Amino acid sequence: MPRVERKGRANKKRGKKGGKKEEGLEAEVAAISITPGEESVPQKTPVTHDGPAGIVFNDQHFQAAHFGEVDEELLGYFKNVEQTLDDPHFESGEDQRLFVENVYTEVDGNEFRLSTNYSCSLILEKLLKVSDSFQLRVFMDKLSGKTVELFAHRFASHVCQTLLTLAADVVEREQLEGISSTSPVKEGEGELLSMEQLILGVCEDIKPHVGGLISQQFASHDIRILLYVLAGRRIDESGDIKGTLRSKKSTQYKKENNDTFTKSNLRLTSTRKVPDSFKAMFRTLTTELAINMSETEVRTLSVHKVANPVLQLLLEMQEDDKEGQKAKNILIDRILWGIVTDIDSTEENKDRDSWFETLIRDPVGSHLLEVIVKCAPDAIFRKIFKTYLKGKLEKFSMHPISNFVIQHLITNVRKPKQLDQMMKELGGSFEKLLKFGKYGVIRSLVDASIKMETAQKAVVDAIASALHMPEGSDRKEFINCCMRMWTIEQWNEASSDERLDLYKFHLQGSLIVQGIMKMEADVNAVVVNSFLSQRPDDILRWCFSPAGSRAFESIVASPNVNAKMKKKIMRDLSGKYTALAKDKFGSHILDKCWAAADIDSKEKIAAELVKHEHELASHYIGKSILWTCKIDQYKRRHDEWVEREKGAERKREMFKDILDDSPLEKKRKF
Repeated sequence: MPRVERKGRANKKRGKKGGKKEEGLEAEVAAISITPGEESVPQKTPVTHDGPAGIVFNDQHFQAAHFGEVDEELLGYFKNVEQTLDDPHFESGEDQRLFVENVYTEVDGNEFRLSTNYSCSLILEKLLKVSDSFQLRVFMDKLSGKTVELFAHRFASHVCQTLLTLAADVVEREQLEGISSTSPVKEGEGELLSMEQLILGVCEDIKPHVGGLISQQFASHDIRILLYVLAGRRIDESGDIKGTLRSKKSTQYKKENNDTFTKSNLRLTSTRKVPDSFKAMFRTLTTELAINMSETEVRTLSVHKVANPVLQLLLEMQEDDKEGQKAKNILIDRILWGIVTDIDSTEENKDRDSWFETLIRDPVGSHLLEVIVKCAPDAIFRKIFKTYLKGKLEKFSMHPISNFVIQHLITNVRKPKQLDQMMKELGGSFEKLLKFGKYGVIRSLVDASIKMETAQKAVVDAIASALHMPEGSDRKEFINCCMRMWTIEQWNEASSDERLDLYKFHLQGSLIVQGIMKMEADVNAVVVNSFLSQRPDDILRWCFSPAGSRAFESIVASPNVNAKMKKKIMRDLSGKYTALAKDKFGSHILDKCWAAADIDSKEKIAAELVKHEHELASHYIGKSILWTCKIDQYKRRHDEWVEREKGAERKREMFKDILDDSPLEKKRKF
């Protein structure tokens, strides 16, 4: 009986749940939305081109490539390879090198099949992470010519992403040390290209299709990594909080299963040395996306959840030279409907007005607008503020999405005068912002006032008024209310248990207190006076909570708090330093107290710690405090210890005007 094509059942239950939604998403990707002010026109059927491996290309759609199945024998071999890579028992580096070479012998000729197989693609990623520069170049060379198909594949795209991440290190080594020596070229084989040439070849492959690839759910992440490599930016996946480099699912999977042999990203600088050809190619790809695409397509991509992060990177990574500024201006002009072209025009543009109102409220497009207010030249920033945001700050600040754009606008304010205007407009809205939980807007005003050194008193007074403690009233409980984001009425009505509950501390409230402590002494006095008026036992409890300890630290470490007040705080902690030294939050407060203390206060702290030296020495946090305070030297050579601490104090006094008064602290979670 002749073989016929099987058709799926109409009401099938197998497969991924929500498949219809994915089909709808693909249709959305393929379509170009109608922007405000434009009439709907019939869309012509896109011209398609037959690509290799049976893929059909058009502007926005790429079918999955298929290079054949992996046979059972090879699959079993790679399962054993994975076990060896996960639990290596190599006696030397040479043994590992030989093992990897043998694995690549089996990989030879099967690169495409392995990359597009679910299990084998994961193993290939692990293999790439233990490969040397030559092996990475060979593997990338074998993939050349099929870049578009692999980028758009669900599994192969992850292999390409790992390969490009590792290739960035190889390119930097080639620039600093030259191309590494290669194995002898076999008869009939051409010369192996450098990693620079191979990456440029990848770029040439994707260049005709880059407009569609950035909106393809798998290829988009590879394009982002490629932009990082071309721009000479270091790739730090561990710090990828917003999912710019990897999707949330990929990041979670790497943490749980596939993070073996990940090379650490010790970022001495945020940039790396790359050849001039990379910068030229970065400009070429920018041109393809920003200039050669129509304005309608660019605006469509700006609200596309997969393509939007690519546009963000293109804006952030442009250099500050003339060409970079030009490319940035063109891209902003196309996204915001000709705003750069009409920079000096006073005429109303209803299409742009409508589009901006849509973009600032859009859950995807608003992220791009955040980047624009951060990267835009001063003239464009001023145009955006005066034309679209001035007079509407309260309205947008209350919106669940657009309030984040307002936060970025305030944080990246260019001139003190602009901040004064923003504060004048928002000053009366603090109570409403607190009521509806828009604390980030208030915190951004606190941070901007410190940065621009203006409107600091107005910000603090507005916060106090929002907490129902206007100027002239009793502000004794200001710090308690601010730390919890409560009004004074809520504080008075709270029970004693609620007042002592450290979980009532609000993260944003703590950050606001920390910001206020960076302001001038006459402004932060409201916090300091309120803090000193609290019962020492109540304040001590703050030292053992994440939010409370941070606020406590900011007061002790602030250069705008006089020494007499700091001495009183340290005196209140007397007898509690041992408990602080053994706590993960309290130990940081002890560090700050030690850095701010004079020789008399240090003597008292050291005398208390030395009594519990044995207890602290066996504690994983306490022993670091003993080292910081040099307790061993305090016991054995007391005079030398005193001279050493006095010398450190004199140096701090001598250079306090030029150096930051706060010591270098360990990075810790909030």
